[in-house]
Amino acid sequence: MSMMITPPAYPVHELFAAVRDAIWEVQHQIQAPDALVAGSFLTAMSIACQGNVDVVIPTGLERPCSLYLAMFGQSGERKTTVDNLVCASVYEHDKQYASANVDALAQYEATMRMWQAADAALQRKLNKALQEGTDLEQYRDELVAHARLQPRKPVPKRIIHQNITERPFLEALHGDGKSIAILSDEGEIVLKGGAMARPGVLNKSWDGAATLTLDRADAHVHATNPRVTISFMVQEEVFQGFWNKRGRTARGSGQMARYLVAWPESTVGFRRMTLEDHTWVHLPSFHERISELLVMADKRLESGEPRAKLEFSKEAKELWVDSQNWIEFQMRPGNIYSGIKDFASKALEIAGRIAAVLHYFGDLKDPISRDTLQRALHIAWWHLDEFNRLFGDVNCVPQLDRDVHYLIQHLFDHYWSQGYGRASWNKVRTHGSVRDQERFEAAMKELERQGVVQTGSERGWRGKGKRYIYLNPHYFQPALTA
Repeated sequence: MSMMITPPAYPVHELFAAVRDAIWEVQHQIQAPDALVAGSFLTAMSIACQGNVDVVIPTGLERPCSLYLAMFGQSGERKTTVDNLVCASVYEHDKQYASANVDALAQYEATMRMWQAADAALQRKLNKALQEGTDLEQYRDELVAHARLQPRKPVPKRIIHQNITERPFLEALHGDGKSIAILSDEGEIVLKGGAMARPGVLNKSWDGAATLTLDRADAHVHATNPRVTISFMVQEEVFQGFWNKRGRTARGSGQMARYLVAWPESTVGFRRMTLEDHTWVHLPSFHERISELLVMADKRLESGEPRAKLEFSKEAKELWVDSQNWIEFQMRPGNIYSGIKDFASKALEIAGRIAAVLHYFGDLKDPISRDTLQRALHIAWWHLDEFNRLFGDVNCVPQLDRDVHYLIQHLFDHYWSQGYGRASWNKVRTHGSVRDQERFEAAMKELERQGVVQTGSERGWRGKGKRYIYLNPHYFQPALTA
């Protein structure tokens, strides 16, 4: 993965006003990176919409509106706080499921005891007939009918799953049209879950496969038309461990290419605490809409009503064609997306999914307009460039050069441009992404060699006091005025 270039601001302004204002409100209150906050909102919206609608993209294919998201950030980015705030309605819906699960389990146990009593009585009847030499064939129909009545233990009903293996994953989707999410603010839980080791299953879920099956001696599971959202926030070291072990498979199988990835600039160390009251003006309306759509999805599933199909307007289809032709050209050898053909080839479909989510969540009239698709494209293009930044050909740049570039950017953004001519050595190391001690020291040594910085203590260049990084004005001032 590469951190050579700091990503631009997330295009929050492209979201419709109700969502946009709620994102800005959370970002202002929590002071977490913009892409992490926006990613949580897209996650909640995907979960709420995926059980209600599908999208017919201009190629004629009917696809889910489900999204996969992978967001990166260091420890202390307040990922947990953001997740709990934004997805509160989804968690609350799961609490309501938990109560229903208790009742369903009690009903199952009562029914099973009655079935077992009938089974025991039938077995006694067979034993008696066998002792008397009576033909047992006369009981076949009764045995078959009884076997068909054996109750199936209910799978606990809930939306959010974290550390889940393949079998529970498919059991949660058993039936027709089930909708779940693999979601965690601690990505290690998700990445180490067994389902992540089966990219083929997750790929089929993303594609909206007609049927996912699990046939074993003790289990026969059939999930028809499942809908799945995956979203996790993960620290660099944790993801790097997963990448070292499974990265080749994740990339080669196309699994990683289905994710909207984001690694925004850290805000740790630059947040300002205030005593102002945290009054939520816009977030409650967002939560109400999420709850409304989750209830609608439950009713739709119970009634057997199919999901609605969203299509694009004629003008939106024309924009789609222009965008497809442009991105296809950029995948040619030597062009900007030639190193990430896997993601680039899916980027337009992902944009279509985002457009469907924006359209349905905003309760807009059909069909999906050109304006909505344009907004979705701007969001998808941001993630396309982010995927290129993290996984594209830029990764051929040596690690030392990447670390040097990142430190220069970090020192400029968080110190020089804020009016500071020096920075704490420990703060820069612990609050930036170059946190490995050896890599950090090697990069700082290179910066000193190039004359970009000097290092010393507050007691003098040879003292033993607190260590600082002093910025060279002749290097940073031209960058500020350029």
